[in-house]
Amino acid sequence: MPIILTMFLLIAITLTSAEVTELNVPSEVVQGETLSISGKASADEVVWIGSSFEIALPVSDGKYCREFNGIHFPAGEKVFSVTAENIKNIRISIYPVGWWTIEYPQEGPLNATNGTATISVSFPVTWNGITIDISGKKNVKVYGDAAEDATAVTLKVATSKKVIADSTGDFELDINTGGVPLGEFLITAGGIEKTVHIKTPVFDTGSPGNPYPSISGTHYGAIIPNQTIAVHRVYTYPCPGTGGHSEYIRIENKCTGWNVTARWEGYGGDWHNITFDESFTLQPGVEYNYTLITGSYPQIIHQHVANVTGGAITCTEFIDANGKIYNDWIPAIILS
Repeated sequence: MPIILTMFLLIAITLTSAEVTELNVPSEVVQGETLSISGKASADEVVWIGSSFEIALPVSDGKYCREFNGIHFPAGEKVFSVTAENIKNIRISIYPVGWWTIEYPQEGPLNATNGTATISVSFPVTWNGITIDISGKKNVKVYGDAAEDATAVTLKVATSKKVIADSTGDFELDINTGGVPLGEFLITAGGIEKTVHIKTPVFDTGSPGNPYPSISGTHYGAIIPNQTIAVHRVYTYPCPGTGGHSEYIRIENKCTGWNVTARWEGYGGDWHNITFDESFTLQPGVEYNYTLITGSYPQIIHQHVANVTGGAITCTEFIDANGKIYNDWIPAIILS
């Protein structure tokens, strides 16, 4: 059984921050990648950078629950808060913290006022003379009883991180978006708000600067993702002005025997894509072999190995339509 610590403090806190005149945030980022934030404020002043997301949770038998796995907490001074609406009460758990699970409140759920409750925690915290910070990858579980007749609960999870602007007023913060749900992610600093779209991880070779020479044929090779990739289709980049496409794909794990295949349905509709009958997931660090048969003039990456968005791809062998064999023709594709 986990040890339950009561080092959470319910706090009402006002974060005073320097005037921020500039906040730079990308418009989108792939889930699990680093979100780099920068801006301008007064020299050597404190800036509180907030990040938050909001989701709706279903209610089942009068209860709600959501576990966020792999949420990354930055080290240093910060405030973590969870607000739930349309509820009777709320409780949260954070783990692992050493060997422990931290829960608040220890005595049971925090009751809502007019259907809303907020748990807000400041870190680092001193407990029994020991100063403890929460940093790195953690799992966060939020649960409780929903309001009477509620069918959904609105949940907002937020973190405010303290940073110090340098002598010229520049500040920056990197946020790992692992564990953050897909959708909108709000970033705030000094009254400025920016919205970032957290999008699904993809395996994307990109479009090469020079896709020629190109010809149809059969590609054999390997893919090693660097993150979890959910796949339901493969897109083939065509050479400009051509009908470059894939006609058949097989992805397999030769160690386990798992495999999946899909075929092209001809020129019509979304003909650049081949869609699999069922979605599947590629795991990071696992080697998957592929067989890809192309038609017309697909774009080609003329390398034996290419590091791309989502991992690496290798050409083991390419046999072109004339029977010539190469080991440096990688098909330009997207798995998504």
